[in-house]
Amino acid sequence: MTGLSLLGTTRSKRVPNEGVPLSPVSPCVKRPPQAQHLPHPRPPSGYIDPGQRKFSTPNRPHLLLLNTMRLGLSLTLGLCSLALVGARGRDARGGDDHGSDGDSDDDGNTSGMNGNSTSNPTGIASTTSSNSSSGLMGGSVCTTYLCISGVMNGSTTTYTLQSNGKAELGWMAMGFGSTMANTPMVIMWPNSDGSITLSQRMAPAEVMPTVVANPPRVATADPSASDLTGSTPKMTFTIPSDGSTSQNIIWAFGTTNPNDAAVDATLVQHLDSGPTRIDLSQPLNNTGGNQNPVTDPNAITGSVFPPLQPFQKMIIAHALLCTIGFLILLPAGGLLARYSRTFTNSWFTGHWIFQFGLAGPVIVAGVGLGIGAVAKAGAPHLNDDHKRWGVAIFVLYFAQLALGAIIHWIKPTSWTVGKRRPLQNYLHAVFGILIIGLAFYQVRSGYHSEWPATSGRPPISNAANIVWYVWVVLVPVLYIAGLAFLPRQLRQERPHKRAPSDEFTMRERD
Repeated sequence: MTGLSLLGTTRSKRVPNEGVPLSPVSPCVKRPPQAQHLPHPRPPSGYIDPGQRKFSTPNRPHLLLLNTMRLGLSLTLGLCSLALVGARGRDARGGDDHGSDGDSDDDGNTSGMNGNSTSNPTGIASTTSSNSSSGLMGGSVCTTYLCISGVMNGSTTTYTLQSNGKAELGWMAMGFGSTMANTPMVIMWPNSDGSITLSQRMAPAEVMPTVVANPPRVATADPSASDLTGSTPKMTFTIPSDGSTSQNIIWAFGTTNPNDAAVDATLVQHLDSGPTRIDLSQPLNNTGGNQNPVTDPNAITGSVFPPLQPFQKMIIAHALLCTIGFLILLPAGGLLARYSRTFTNSWFTGHWIFQFGLAGPVIVAGVGLGIGAVAKAGAPHLNDDHKRWGVAIFVLYFAQLALGAIIHWIKPTSWTVGKRRPLQNYLHAVFGILIIGLAFYQVRSGYHSEWPATSGRPPISNAANIVWYVWVVLVPVLYIAGLAFLPRQLRQERPHKRAPSDEFTMRERD
């Protein structure tokens, strides 16, 4: 290092018309690779170029001193070159990944990427070079009984379904959609011989899905990436990517194994299921992605409900309109007749305005939205009690309207003011109470059972139950309280009392 020390004590010179200052150069410091390709100005007389290891003949005194310096510098450069060659040899064998030149960095990154392909879960910190070299994106989501991870790799996506150990594994499933109806599903279960069955199915509603012969995208089980041992078994499959990094999916977990390797084996209903969303836009740190979603610290947890679908919005509108029509307007019209008929002859006008003028359009629109929602979802009509009772109540409502018109406009000649009330009047009152009572049952079955069954979302909160219980008690109490005016009504209808002309008198006809 004598030559280097002596060079370090020399003062920098500026060569005329060159504009490049001389600076001390250490032969042991490795120059950046770019410097080997940059053009260099012509060195002045007496300048030492360590890259070329070539000496110019100085036109100066003290030649003995300079020759000594040259000899020492040559020996130092030779030793440094041998050291660099040895370091490169160790990098090529993978023995040293701390090289600082561009070539050794690339080699080290490639070796590290291959060695850590299955060790790091999604979200664990890694180097930028490793992220860029893997080129993979993915993400994980965890639900009540299972976790799902996805890794996008070019034109395919690899999904791993892993039990979290809270319940015994029978089968696991995921579907590419927001609801069970008409959503392509991939269902997997282990067999007694250690194999895995993958069954692609679809269902028209909340029923057992059936096998699809030609699914939109064909999935393939990956036994090599699956692991059926331990308390958190997992099953993996690959499927062509649809190009979306944020996907609405549904999941299901069953505890009863089909005990049949056939793809069309009968499935016992799931223990739990629901919709969620998986984000596949997270950069992954290795070639394998996250192969154990249960251990992913960045996994989304809980049910993530996607925005309401069009048919779900129609169901909500259907529920609101039918509730207003059947449980607010119809009871209001009935109570109006019960309380006001003994005080004014105009009670019938208000009664039919409520029952027909206001409630009619609301009920028709509500029922129409319900039918449209079923068609929009692609579900079958009249396949459950709620739908069948809905049609029945709708028919009874129009029958009640017709009966009310008959009572008001058509009166038999044998029933006069001096005799008993017509039987049709009693039928009209009974029908009205029956329709409102059935409507109470129908509304509760709708928000309590039908909504989660058809929408794939959880039941409405308990607040709806509280409102329903209050209303189902309040309406009958108000009606029974109105019966206190019944004696007054009967006295007014006696022969010696003048009854309202539109109630018991016969319309004169030409």
